[in-house]
Amino acid sequence: MIARLRGRVVERIDDRVVVDVQGVGYLVHVDARTARDLELDTEVTLHVSTRVKEDAITLYGFDDAVSRLVFERLVGVSGVGPATGLSILGTLSVEEIVRAVEQEDTRSLSKVKGIGPRTAKRVCLDLKGKLPAAIPFAPLTARGPARPADPLPLALARLGYKRSEIDQALAELERAGLAEATTQERLGASLSFFSRSE
Repeated sequence: MIARLRGRVVERIDDRVVVDVQGVGYLVHVDARTARDLELDTEVTLHVSTRVKEDAITLYGFDDAVSRLVFERLVGVSGVGPATGLSILGTLSVEEIVRAVEQEDTRSLSKVKGIGPRTAKRVCLDLKGKLPAAIPFAPLTARGPARPADPLPLALARLGYKRSEIDQALAELERAGLAEATTQERLGASLSFFSRSE
């Protein structure tokens, strides 16, 4: 399976691009946001979801691994195909999708072309708690100025970890006395924790 492509954009066709990788042109379907950002004759790295059918192998490309993961979770919902998954990611940011699903905000999802109220509800029910924690929530405190958002949850989310897993890692760091360590040190400790848990 193709998981990532790095090459030069040589052609744009609506919601598709051709990426030249060492002389081989790969046709990749992209969402509207990604399509707007890609320019001809520029180097690009796309995270790819490969969909295989009896008569075709289709590639779907994304800016980052989190967007690819969200796409793959979306198309796993009954009634949501690849075209609709791209439409959702082209209309809403990953953060907006996660927030809508977790808060069961079917109205926001229904704004996407191809998503009706019934499908929006199914997306929320099927994916709640299953999407990456793309939003680094900072707890509210009653006293004192607001602390800046911790970058560690976002870093782990971009590596594909779910919110429940990230919460476990943060608790483990607290128990290990690493809550005030640098982000790089805590990231390394978190990855070690995940590897021990597998």
